[in-house]
Amino acid sequence: MSEEIVYPSINLFLYDLKDGLGQEQSKIDQNCRLFCQKIYGDLDEKSFQEKYAQFQKYQNTDVDIIELLDTRIRQFPSPLDGYYYPLQIGDSYALQVNDSGKRDANGQYNDEPQNIKDEPFLKLKEEITQHISGQTGTIGQTWLLWGKVTSHKTDAEIEDIAQKCYTQIISNYDWKRDFIGKGKLESGTIFELWYCPQNLGVNGKEFWEKFRQESHHVLIWLFPDNISPNEMRKRVQSAYYEFLRLWLYRHKVVWSYYQSRYQKTLLKKEYVEIQPSIKQASELPRLLQTNSLKLSKLQETLSANLINLSDYTIALNYLENQSRTIQLNLDNYKSRLDEMEKKYAGSNLEFLKTFSNSEIYAKKYQRQVEADYANLNPGLTLLQNLNSTIQGIIDLEQTKSDRALNNTIAIAGVGLATSQIASAVILAEIPQETKNPLAYQTQAFFWSLGIGVIAIMLTLIVLRIFRR
Repeated sequence: MSEEIVYPSINLFLYDLKDGLGQEQSKIDQNCRLFCQKIYGDLDEKSFQEKYAQFQKYQNTDVDIIELLDTRIRQFPSPLDGYYYPLQIGDSYALQVNDSGKRDANGQYNDEPQNIKDEPFLKLKEEITQHISGQTGTIGQTWLLWGKVTSHKTDAEIEDIAQKCYTQIISNYDWKRDFIGKGKLESGTIFELWYCPQNLGVNGKEFWEKFRQESHHVLIWLFPDNISPNEMRKRVQSAYYEFLRLWLYRHKVVWSYYQSRYQKTLLKKEYVEIQPSIKQASELPRLLQTNSLKLSKLQETLSANLINLSDYTIALNYLENQSRTIQLNLDNYKSRLDEMEKKYAGSNLEFLKTFSNSEIYAKKYQRQVEADYANLNPGLTLLQNLNSTIQGIIDLEQTKSDRALNNTIAIAGVGLATSQIASAVILAEIPQETKNPLAYQTQAFFWSLGIGVIAIMLTLIVLRIFRR
């Protein structure tokens, strides 16, 4: 017997960053523009600019949730049964895209059963992807597949149908590998699957980009045959608000974790770059004892270290910020899930707690970032102490150099003054009968020079006695 499904539909919950920590206004505007393009990518430039300006006016608004469209949603062109629903939630953009295919000949919901072998979900996914110009969420995205079966099915048969739906939208599918759990929501059976690629072979921002392209988070919600299509639509629509928030918190936890991997890469790189300075610092006592220190070399080292210190401090602060972001969104995820359990009494949502409670997901992310911060934070103290030591030695050497210069000036001044006085006295005593005054003046010059040298030597002796 053929397997059929009534009103197969897909919802895409897509999330973009609105403004990140430390981002300049130009970057914030770019984030807004890219998000707007997902909804209005089909418009000409003039029309698009008008829509983009409407989105921009909400950038500095402190309201927690803002519907970005005056009409609330933007419908797909007729006869397609779908729409866009964009929101601004805190520092993020959220976009819900719904697609249920084409309406019937009367422009109403098409509730005719569709054969699963005809891959209705594949067609819907391709349609949504085309509508958002093939773009993905910069923070993450979740696919929700839903519909109702046409006859009574056992739990095993419902899971088999879910697996066939899954293969239609995921190319590298593996049900056993990706399966997180299943439960009950509003009388329907709901499955959660998540593929999280490992060992991508790249680091930093490249890792996140590759991870975002290859990972996928999917929910499949199948209703029994005894629920009417209208009742099914009503129950699904009532859960949209909960899902929009829940998946945002989930994706921000994952996003923050992989952002922290990039910051960790930067910190380890900075730590490697300061190793020559650490080695040089260990040789400072010997160089001081042998008077082999070069002030210019120390100043060059200090300049380089100050740059490393600044970079290290910024990266460490970002790492700490990602730790706080994980904690905040994990708490929000748990709170939202608690509210859903109260709202949908009688449902079984334990499978959604796997992400927040399991030791291999959010808890692991949180512990890892906290451990990385604890391990890398001493590097900041090391850099600060290293720079303070080098700066202290530079100040000491400059003081010694300045003192020596001042002594030299003082000694030279004594010698010069004594020489000038002696010269004046000698020249004042030139006999009137001297036939060759030039020769007498020359003789007076050498006498004054000699007296100046003697004065310098006597000054040096006195300074040495006082130093003792």
